[in-house]
Amino acid sequence: MRRWKKIVALVLAAVFSIGMVQDTGNIHAAEENNRAGNDKKQKKLVNGQTLLDVSKGDIIIKATGAAGGGLENDESELNPEGYRITGTTEDYNVTVDRGVTTKLTLDNVDITCGKQPNRKLDCINVSHADVEMILIGKNKLTCYAGTVVDDGGTTTGNALTKDGMDGSLTIRCQNSGQKGHKCDDNCGSLYAEGSRSLFHAGAIGSTRRSSNSSSEAGFSNFTIEGGNIEALGGIHSPGLGGACCTTNIGGQLTSNIRITGGIVKAKGNQGCPGLGSGYHCDLDGLYITGGIVEAEGGVDAPGIGSIEYPSKNIIISGGDTIVTAIGDKSTGKPGIGTAASTMTNVIAVPDQGYQGYIQDGTGLKPEEYSFTEQSPFHNRSDIAVGKFYTKVYFGPYRDKNTVDDTTKEQIGANHIISKSGGRAFTEEQLKILSKVTGKKKDGTEYLSSELSIANKTQMEAINKAKTKGEIGEFPLTFQTSSGTQVTVTVYLKEKGSDTAEYDPLYPSAVIGADSFAKETGGSAWTEDDIKNLAGLKGKDSAGNNIELSDFTIDEGILDKINKIKTAGKAGEYDVKFTDPEGNSVTVKVTLTGEFDQIKENPVNHEIIKAQNVISRTGGKGFTGEQLKELSQLRAVDEDGNEILKDKLSLSDSAQLERINKAKEDGKTGEFPLTFTTENGTEVTVSIFLRDKGTDGADHKDGSASIAANHANHETGGEKFSKEEIIALCDVKGKNQYGDTMPVNADEKQLEAINRAKQAGNSGVFPMTFSMSDGTSVTVNVTLTGEHKVTFDSNGGDYTPQGQTVTGGEKIKKPEDPKRDGYAFEGWYYTDEDGKEHKWNFNDPLHRGITLKAKWKKDSGTSKRTETTKPASGKKQPSKKKSDKKTETLPEWGQYQIKGSGSGSERGGAVKTSDEKMPFEILILLIVSGSIGAGLLFRNYNRRR
Repeated sequence: MRRWKKIVALVLAAVFSIGMVQDTGNIHAAEENNRAGNDKKQKKLVNGQTLLDVSKGDIIIKATGAAGGGLENDESELNPEGYRITGTTEDYNVTVDRGVTTKLTLDNVDITCGKQPNRKLDCINVSHADVEMILIGKNKLTCYAGTVVDDGGTTTGNALTKDGMDGSLTIRCQNSGQKGHKCDDNCGSLYAEGSRSLFHAGAIGSTRRSSNSSSEAGFSNFTIEGGNIEALGGIHSPGLGGACCTTNIGGQLTSNIRITGGIVKAKGNQGCPGLGSGYHCDLDGLYITGGIVEAEGGVDAPGIGSIEYPSKNIIISGGDTIVTAIGDKSTGKPGIGTAASTMTNVIAVPDQGYQGYIQDGTGLKPEEYSFTEQSPFHNRSDIAVGKFYTKVYFGPYRDKNTVDDTTKEQIGANHIISKSGGRAFTEEQLKILSKVTGKKKDGTEYLSSELSIANKTQMEAINKAKTKGEIGEFPLTFQTSSGTQVTVTVYLKEKGSDTAEYDPLYPSAVIGADSFAKETGGSAWTEDDIKNLAGLKGKDSAGNNIELSDFTIDEGILDKINKIKTAGKAGEYDVKFTDPEGNSVTVKVTLTGEFDQIKENPVNHEIIKAQNVISRTGGKGFTGEQLKELSQLRAVDEDGNEILKDKLSLSDSAQLERINKAKEDGKTGEFPLTFTTENGTEVTVSIFLRDKGTDGADHKDGSASIAANHANHETGGEKFSKEEIIALCDVKGKNQYGDTMPVNADEKQLEAINRAKQAGNSGVFPMTFSMSDGTSVTVNVTLTGEHKVTFDSNGGDYTPQGQTVTGGEKIKKPEDPKRDGYAFEGWYYTDEDGKEHKWNFNDPLHRGITLKAKWKKDSGTSKRTETTKPASGKKQPSKKKSDKKTETLPEWGQYQIKGSGSGSERGGAVKTSDEKMPFEILILLIVSGSIGAGLLFRNYNRRR
């Protein structure tokens, strides 16, 4: 009982000690949290940014940090995360000092400046600083810092001011830069207005007061990446841009203005554009590469551009960019351009995969505008408009487009590339592959279901050719539901991508090309020559055309082709074209017209030429006309004019009779055949008759031919090379054009023949020869020779005499040997794998061999002592059972206690695991346990 109480006390003491440690840790954690809480009370942070309230005072962002805006104490260092500004005020404003780089987040700010008595000229001024401005919620900046009359502008300001040619300002919404993001009404906004009734009360840009100083004048390095921006300028102020007199007084200009995203609306006032430069201010560098932009000029001003000073480098580009520019209707100022000066490099440039459109008119209703002559354009196009309402936008590039200037409907589609063969196209597939799109007269997109194939017989013709594997170009016309049509081409290619298997969910590049044959001779080809002759075409995974120059050709192949071509030789070459994404297509380029025999008559200068003819022997004979076709017989007169084939004939009909007799009798050989012109110009070719191959008498136009003979060769010695085996079998091959082609030997079959040959074995082996187009012939190669046969009686009463056997013959069976106490089982040999087999004397012999007698002990004879190991089944002496009982050892955790067992005379030792209790914890448990136990025993004694 006492022992049990001690154990309980020890356990309780340990638990108590651990609890004390945990409590101490919690106390420390609480203290840390309190300290952190106190720090936060000193300065409010939102997402790491210092929170400032403009309603509580002017906000100044200095190099040493922020001041004002409700801060109890000025910051001692700049917050690298920036500043979050909120609040509504007519008394205070925000300024970022010169040279400071920071971020400002406008969170539902409403600032009005320029009202009496506390007259602030700018709501926000970031001049000469580098600022990134992020919009959250709805932000409004209103400027009344203008004048009733047009004076020097020293007391004028802006809603958002950026003066000077240094520094930068970028405005964006919270989600700008995220993949796939397009701004909408949910994005942060900024409404900036200069009083419409005051001179030079500006919205966004430089101030009129800065124009009086060259160090302060100018508006540059301004970017809108996202957000909903609306800017309305006061009299003689642009909505967004450089102030009046920037150039003629301040000597500076408006430059490097960029809009890459967002929804931007800019409206100028009297004498100023919505977007660009005011009076007496050059514009050089306005780049709109994304987003939706609407710019409207004031009286006597364009929508985008400048007034009486030049506009340079206004570039509108992109894929989803939409720009609408409205000039002054009353004075006929252009949507994009200048009121009374020059324009340089004012262009629209579609991104790759897009095409551009420019509308010029008096409004956006179909009856109010027309497309410029170059629309749609695939490359850069000048923006030259004659009316005040201009719209520039882009759409996906299409190979063919129809823009109906009467109905204002648009329809476009791409050419289709596919490998011929396989299953047919469906109408839906052709619409997907062509990327056909259309726009109605009101500018809305046609649904895919509203676009169709105009002529179904076109699709039937395409599918008929495709399923038959035919190649060619086929027209295909699409139409809108209103009948506006566009026609593209479907290219069916011999090699490439089968787009009937195209998966629109996983778009990939499409390429196609055709093999081709051209007569040899003449000048060398260029890469472009090869690509054009192959009809190479391709589209990348986005559906854009791949330029021929972007395809590469395997290194060195063009040089090989040209070396043969310029030498007037024939040949076949595999040419691989690879696109920039790594997709490739391989075609065969064939050079034809290398005649085996060419003769020129020195008297009349006629030329006659012909090819040798290859055929399998046996079967029916040739006709004279057949041999003229098979030999590709041609002749020209002294002027190079072709001599008709019916004017060419056999010189000696007896030659044909000898050839046909040999063929019909199944004989092989080489036979001469002579052709002649009417004027006696002759050429002699050879007719090769072979054991196996293509039968020339049954030859079809456009097919290749190959033939070879069976062959015998003595075994032994070095292995055959490919050239030697081809020569041994007299192999000849010609392509579909009659040109002699190289042949290949089957490597595995040749390897088997060479193994047997080098081992001195004989036998009959198949040997297949083929050409690059797959035409092949198989013959037999027989290895001959004599083989030595030796016998080993293996203890028998005599050894038979050795034999010399010709390969393929049988071994003469000798008399069976005898051996006392044994029965003869036969003659055995060991194969190449070390396995023993009984020889069958009816089999032919193809290698040297040793035959060994095999014996079996007769039953009933006395057993001999064999040199063997003791039998595994022999009974072993049984072990005595131990008198000692085996003790089962209990395992407790990491410890095992062993008693004295049969494995040792001594008692076992205590074993522990490799893990050891830390010394400190052990001491703690002992001390705490002792204290706890003492307290328990004291209380126990008191109760007693």
